[in-house]
Amino acid sequence: MKLTKKVLDAARHPATGQTFLRDDALRGFAVRITAASKTFVLEKEIHGRVRRLSLGRYGALTLDQARTVAREKLVQIAQGKDPVAERQMSRAAPTFGDLIDLYTARHLPLKKSRINDEGILRHHLAHWRPRRLDAITRAEIIDLHTTIGTTPSTVIRAGRPVARPAPRLANSVLTLLSSLFNLATDWGLYAGPNPTVRIKKFPEVSRTRFVSARELPKLLAAMQAEPNVFVRAAFFVGLLTGARRDEVLTMRWGDLDLSQRVWTIPTTKAGRPHVLPLPGPVVNELRKLPRFDGNEYVFPGRWGRGHLVNISKPWARIRKAAGLNDVRVHDLRRTLGSWLVAQGHSLPVIGKALNHASVSTTQVYARLQVDAVRAALEQNAERMLTVIDAAKTPEAAQ
Repeated sequence: MKLTKKVLDAARHPATGQTFLRDDALRGFAVRITAASKTFVLEKEIHGRVRRLSLGRYGALTLDQARTVAREKLVQIAQGKDPVAERQMSRAAPTFGDLIDLYTARHLPLKKSRINDEGILRHHLAHWRPRRLDAITRAEIIDLHTTIGTTPSTVIRAGRPVARPAPRLANSVLTLLSSLFNLATDWGLYAGPNPTVRIKKFPEVSRTRFVSARELPKLLAAMQAEPNVFVRAAFFVGLLTGARRDEVLTMRWGDLDLSQRVWTIPTTKAGRPHVLPLPGPVVNELRKLPRFDGNEYVFPGRWGRGHLVNISKPWARIRKAAGLNDVRVHDLRRTLGSWLVAQGHSLPVIGKALNHASVSTTQVYARLQVDAVRAALEQNAERMLTVIDAAKTPEAAQ
């Protein structure tokens, strides 16, 4: 029979199983009727095997639209293609979520920036998890990068200032996406070009915030008022050693030699162990801390298990009490570097203390201090004006 709208509307649904109405006008075109639906299908021999391809439900597609789709599929079959196999492959194509899961299992444990990557994946890229990997476009990535870098963030983290555009974060997201697509290619999940290539990053301005001599007493007083002894000690150690947050939080008793006042950090961002002498006040603070049986960490987490992880909330309390709402945890490290510069210590010594991989990194701290520059300019101004005054005397005129 020739399928018409009247025929389709009059066709009854079977109580169980399925029935077919096949079209005489377009060979292979049919409607499959079940208890719940009427679906357009195309039945055709492809590479010696009869295949059935669903085209869409009646109602979502009109009869004429379904015939048009069927003709398009017949053309593809005539050209040697297999629309059924292509659809099956498309459904089985790796998703962005598949890539994230592999990245988390295979690559993320090897990275020093694991916490940062986890935050980006959770807060900024999770909405792409269901998407096919090859369906994520360059335009979408550019739009995401631009949005993060130019508009206030909707992700509010405890202990952070009011959300604002984050160009540095936007660049980090772009860098992570670039790595993800490169790894997807290496792992055989993706065969196309990396869609992040040649996307221009935002200019980044280095952060220069550190705690000044006027602010330091307020910060120390707020730290001492923190009720959690382990949190209080962790911030104190970070301030006086300049160690990175994760290095402090994962400090182990086995890495400390308190009698020799030495801390051996086994793994650092620079990719090498770091032997750090401990100031006396730090050693005294560490000796006061209680220890938990079976826990190797100096700063244990909740119930004495593991180590401290999320210190955003206590840091928010501390800086609020100190009136330093724009100071971040990492600024404690910058504070130590700038104070060492102000006291006249050499850049190589400071770089060794902070475990910098290059002198150029340490030089950032030198430009934070204006006192030495101020003293030099004051001295020079006095000398220059003295010369001018001397030129105005009668003796100089003769």
